[in-house]
Amino acid sequence: MPATSRRNIHLIANPSAGRGKASRVARRLIRALGQRGVRFQQHTTRGRGHAEELAHQAVEQGADVVLVCGGDGTLHEAAQALAHSPTALAPLPAGRCNDFCRSLGPGLGPEQVAQAMQSGQSRVLDLARVNGRVYCTVGAVGFDAEVTRYVDQMRSPLWGKPAYIYAVLRVLSRYDFPEVRLTWDEGEYQGPILMAAVANTPTYGNAIRIAPEARADDGLLDVCLVRPAGFFRVVGLLPTVLKGQHAGLPEVSFLRTRRVSIESSRPVPMWADGEPVTNSPLCVQIEPGALRMLLPAG
Repeated sequence: MPATSRRNIHLIANPSAGRGKASRVARRLIRALGQRGVRFQQHTTRGRGHAEELAHQAVEQGADVVLVCGGDGTLHEAAQALAHSPTALAPLPAGRCNDFCRSLGPGLGPEQVAQAMQSGQSRVLDLARVNGRVYCTVGAVGFDAEVTRYVDQMRSPLWGKPAYIYAVLRVLSRYDFPEVRLTWDEGEYQGPILMAAVANTPTYGNAIRIAPEARADDGLLDVCLVRPAGFFRVVGLLPTVLKGQHAGLPEVSFLRTRRVSIESSRPVPMWADGEPVTNSPLCVQIEPGALRMLLPAG
């Protein structure tokens, strides 16, 4: 990349992410960039979908780096424009759930991200693509998609894992298991499911380790398939799932694949990066090295 003073850098900040946390974090980042003499163009999102529009504009204007201050949803939007482009993403976690940044390791504070503009490391990571849109973390189908939708719409002081646990109990009491057909590189499953998580990273829902072995640079999707279980069984399994210790449970299967298709008896939604993406039928595939990153050294 060119020297910092000549880089075309754009900052996209989502002020509503993290219930206002992103605004505070963005101010710290702006101060840190100013102290280092880093020039940039600043943009503020106005609602759902605006980060994607701004990222597309940045790429069209020849941006070398797009700084994104927000949560997984903001990164999801930016990734639509940055996928397979020469523009690098420099993420600053500031949302309700920051699972994509969590998968990158510690050290993504405002000062570290500002320093990365001068001495950062380039890296390429995989993205998943489903029905024409990419996502960064986990695509959820079935029960977990309904839980994510419930959390997205709920008006509650609950935050992070407590919000998801509350949603699990509410959704589970009325959940109707869909009949699906999953087909992947080396196999097939047909029958009812509680959920299917198609993962590029290990966690979603604010550090829930649904696919503990998933890596965003291995060229593979990790799928966690959970077959139906009763209310009390699911409630009893919840602590095990939250700890990422559900491998070996009789209801749970893991598989690795480059592609998976999901057909269902009725349309079921997929949520990914905490955002509604599309409905079944679904075709998910891994896109190795699709996203160029600029991260703090080390």
